[in-house]
Amino acid sequence: GLHGPLIIEEDMPPEVDRDEVLVLDDWRLDAEAQIDESFGLMRDWSHAGRIGNFVTVNGDPAHKLTAGRYQRIRLRLINSANARVFSLGLKGLEGWVVSLDGQPLSKPEPMDRMRLAPAQRADLIVDVTDETAGEAFLISFERDGDYALTTFDVEAAVRPQQLGKPAPLQPNEVPILGTISQTATLVMEGGAMGGMRSALVGGVETDIRDLVRKGRAWAFNGMAEPPADPLLQVRLGQTARISMKNDTRWPHAMHLHGHHFHQLGGDGEVGPLRDTLLVDPGETADIAFVADNPGAWLLHCHMLEHSAAGMSTWIEVQS
Repeated sequence: GLHGPLIIEEDMPPEVDRDEVLVLDDWRLDAEAQIDESFGLMRDWSHAGRIGNFVTVNGDPAHKLTAGRYQRIRLRLINSANARVFSLGLKGLEGWVVSLDGQPLSKPEPMDRMRLAPAQRADLIVDVTDETAGEAFLISFERDGDYALTTFDVEAAVRPQQLGKPAPLQPNEVPILGTISQTATLVMEGGAMGGMRSALVGGVETDIRDLVRKGRAWAFNGMAEPPADPLLQVRLGQTARISMKNDTRWPHAMHLHGHHFHQLGGDGEVGPLRDTLLVDPGETADIAFVADNPGAWLLHCHMLEHSAAGMSTWIEVQS
């Protein structure tokens, strides 16, 4: 089951007592607690996506685990929701982010508050530090309050004191960024309050009313469907850069298939490897990657209704 480890025991990080996989999701239920059949509503597709009203961890709305005081646990978080961006925190736990989207960080980062967008994953190493309440929590911060996603019933101490900051995980063997040889620009357009008046569908400039009739509400570079030609064509082993601009009123979780990438900072900073990046309204983000996987690869918003309604393109890696 999902509570079991996904790694063999020899790969367990040093001093970690156990692994827990937490699959975060939400569901839209009707008054009878059944799946709401309101799929395909344009008000969802053109806004934030199909947001559910019932949140679960591993399918459980009141997910519970037991833990000993000062026990060290690796939490492997996966956001499998259609569109919800989780804002996460810890209570009665002290934690560090050690991996993002399956790629270890070079240095563990203290976990304070984290946003986890659809398709994003994060590995945390947490120590159970509660000494009085008997409970610890993985928390979701919502507009109307803070809610427990997973509750840990805290039992007797498993060691006399907390272990301290963990060591980094063993890095994966991945190619290092080289000199950028190919570049592309991707502008996200459309959506409610976005001001997009038209976009291309089937090579024809189509006004917004007809776009909506066709189930389209978003566009990349003025095109509301995957283009015939790739956004970027690059040879195997080359380093490529994509400059993204979110010219909409909604966040988008941009996901590249087949590759991991680095976000590039304006000061030359190179961010951690990821395959999904949350780009907020009005934000720009540059990513760079080594094209080490030949084929045609989808690049899309992982708010799935946004993808279906026009936010999909592709890149080609030629061997």
